[in-house]
Amino acid sequence: MTIKRQIFISNIRAVLVTLFGLFLLGFVLQLVLAGIMDINFDDERAIREQVMREMEYEAQGRMSLFFLAFLFFFVAIITVINNLLNYRLIKNIIRPLRPLSDGVRQIHDNNLAFRIDYQNDDEYRPICEAFNEMAARLEASAAQKGRDEANRRELIAGISHDLRTPLTSIKGYLEGLESGVASTPEMRDNYFTTIKNKAADMEHIIERLFLFSKLDMDDFHLDLRRVALMPVIADMIEEVSPEYRQRGLAIHITENHREVFVLADTLLLRNVLVNILENSVRYKTKRAATMEISAAVVNASIMLRFADDGPGVNAGILPKLFDVFYRADPSRSIKGSGLGLAISKKIIERSGGAIYAELPYSGGLAVIIRLPIVQELHHGTYKAKNIDH
Repeated sequence: MTIKRQIFISNIRAVLVTLFGLFLLGFVLQLVLAGIMDINFDDERAIREQVMREMEYEAQGRMSLFFLAFLFFFVAIITVINNLLNYRLIKNIIRPLRPLSDGVRQIHDNNLAFRIDYQNDDEYRPICEAFNEMAARLEASAAQKGRDEANRRELIAGISHDLRTPLTSIKGYLEGLESGVASTPEMRDNYFTTIKNKAADMEHIIERLFLFSKLDMDDFHLDLRRVALMPVIADMIEEVSPEYRQRGLAIHITENHREVFVLADTLLLRNVLVNILENSVRYKTKRAATMEISAAVVNASIMLRFADDGPGVNAGILPKLFDVFYRADPSRSIKGSGLGLAISKKIIERSGGAIYAELPYSGGLAVIIRLPIVQELHHGTYKAKNIDH
C-alpha cells in the first residue's frame, strides 16, 4: 500500500471517529435535557416556578460540568485514537528508511556490492531501485578505476622497459666512441649508424605512445570519410606487400564486397593494418609465413579477417592482446613495444567499430575488425546500410 493511500485512510478514520464522538455527545445531551423536562412539580404555581428556576440553575450547572467533563473525555479519546493511527502510519513510513540507511552505511564502508531487497510496491521502491543502480555504477566505476590504475602501472613499466634498451645501447656506443674503442673510421661510422637507429627506435616508441595517449583522451581528430573499404585495403597491401615478402610474410587478399562503404580515416586505417602485419611478422616461427585477408558482410557491418599461420596464443589471453604494453610472451618483449594492437583498438573504436582476436581451427591467430556499413543520404550525411547475409 502506498504512503499516500495510508495517509488518506488514516485521515478518513480520524474523521469517522470525530463524527462518532459528536453523535455520541449529542445523544447524551438529549437524554439529559429529556430528564430535566420530565420533572414533576407541586400544583402551586408560585412554588413550582420558584423550584423550577432553582432546578434550572442547578441543572445548567450540572450540564455545564457534565459537558466539560464529557468534552475533555471525548478530546482525550480522539487524541489517543489519532495518535495510535498516526503511530502506525509513521511506523510504515520510517520502516523503509532503515534499509536505505543501512545501504548508505554500507556504501560509506566501501561495500559497493550491497543491494537493497525491497519488495513493497510504494513510493520507496523507485528510491531503492535508484540506490541499487547507483551502487552498481559505483561498483563498476571502482572496478574500472582499479583496471585503469593497473594499466597505468603497466604503462609506466612498459615505457621504462622499451626506452631502457635503446638508451642503454646508445650510452654503450657513446662510451665506446669516447674511450677510443672505435679506432677506425669504419667502426666509428658503424657506431654512429647504430646510435642513429637506436635513437630512431626511441623516437618511434615515443610517437606511438603520444598517439595512444591522444586517442585515449579523445584528443585526436579522426578525418572520417566515406570510402570503399576493400579497394583501400587492396591498395595498402599492394604498397607494403614487397617489404613484408622480403621479411618472410606473404600476404593474400580476397577482394570481395568492393562496393561496401565505411567511415574511416585512411591514414590511421593504414596504421592499423601495419600494426597487425607487424605483430604477425615479429612472432612468426616459420621461415615463410602467410597472412590471409578476407571480408564478409554481416547484417549492417563488414568483417575484415586477418588470419596468419603463426604460433598463435593461449585462448585465455585473447582479450588481453589489445591492452596497452601487453605481450603474450614476456620472453619476446624485445620484439615489440606492446602499443601496436592497443593503438589499433583505439582507432577502430573511434571509427565506430570493434576489433578482437580469435584462434582459427587451422592454427595461428586471426584478428577481426568490424566496421559499420554506411550509405550516403545526401552530401555529408550517412546512415547505416542494412544488408542481409
